[in-house]
Amino acid sequence: MHIAFKPTFSAVWSTDAQGICIASQESPEGLMPLLKGITLCEWLSLALVEEDAKIALQLTAALEFRTPFNIEVPIKCLDGKLRHVIVSGLPACQSNDSHAQFSGFVLDVTGQRKALQDALRTATEYRLLIENSTDLIAHCDAEGRYVSISPSYSEMIGWSSDEIVGQLVVDFLHPEDRTPAEVVLANIFNGAELPDVVEVRKRHRNGHYITLGTKACGVSDPSSGKNIGAVLVSRDITRDKEKMMMLERLATRDTLTGLPNRAWINDKVQSMLTHVEDPSYTTVLFIDLNGFKAVNDSMGHAMGDMLLQQVSERLQSCMRQGDSLARQGGDEFVVAAKCSSHDAAAGIALRLIDGLKAPFSISGVEVKIGASIGISLARFGTKTAKTLFDNADKAMYQAKARRDGSYQFFQPDTLPL
Repeated sequence: MHIAFKPTFSAVWSTDAQGICIASQESPEGLMPLLKGITLCEWLSLALVEEDAKIALQLTAALEFRTPFNIEVPIKCLDGKLRHVIVSGLPACQSNDSHAQFSGFVLDVTGQRKALQDALRTATEYRLLIENSTDLIAHCDAEGRYVSISPSYSEMIGWSSDEIVGQLVVDFLHPEDRTPAEVVLANIFNGAELPDVVEVRKRHRNGHYITLGTKACGVSDPSSGKNIGAVLVSRDITRDKEKMMMLERLATRDTLTGLPNRAWINDKVQSMLTHVEDPSYTTVLFIDLNGFKAVNDSMGHAMGDMLLQQVSERLQSCMRQGDSLARQGGDEFVVAAKCSSHDAAAGIALRLIDGLKAPFSISGVEVKIGASIGISLARFGTKTAKTLFDNADKAMYQAKARRDGSYQFFQPDTLPL
């Protein structure tokens, strides 16, 4: 965008052969020190904010050798303000006289100088920001190719500027992230705003990927408004992702066995019940260990924990693909499965019971335990997850009351003994 600056004042002057100003037309009048009647050197000594030998020498040399001059100087104006002006002069003739007439002008360039200083300061601040930022700052053109990157970029991902500039932004992304990134860039180039941070995986020079959160915004040509690329500001969120995953594990995983916990399996069953087109049964199998309390009491809680860990591994080995196993708490486990029939659910229960028949070895001591299993089934729209769990729990107590290490389907008319 072009900015026009209107000068505060200007003056046109001319001198005689002795170098004395004989004419001076100022606009407006009375703003700068009087020029008419004195030499340029005398006027300069009066007008300068402070004496500058270099400026005085430059003007003296130009007048002596009758050469054009164009000097920028700060002057004290009669209104008390300091202004930057350009004093320009041109010799009227190139005779062999010791002196020559000059004509020229004085032009206020304070606005232009301030704009230039502001632009230089902004550019310097921007450069310092880019060079010292820990964020990754990059600029790409409208074709999606890198134009420039910050030093932090190279430090973070190992690629030098020479290796990156000119390459497509998406070429450095994980293959799964490239198409979504291309869509985002295309939207930005078409003028869309991107309010959200986009998560991408950037390939490090040594081959591994770093997870970045990237904020992108379009860059337009000030004169035409046409998009000319985008600025991409990224931050390494690898550790943040790891922390989030850890927190998620803490929220959804049992710390002792590593299995999903009660909250996770509840959500899982609730999700399974929402499959409208699925004719199969959502099945909950509630597992309670037989004989675990005696082991825990006689051998101690540490041995009991070791036994629970081995039980969880044994039960996992009995799972069909797609079935889910979770620890409900204490010595209780839950399986969530899709079953085509009651027989299929019974088959899972038998496999779990058989899987626990072989003895466990706890610190060299053989331990035998069994299991009682309660089963509850429901199709879409007939039960809630809570009802399924409650019914499976009731059926488990019915099976446990028989003391034969077996399973029991929930029967509404049967009360637990």
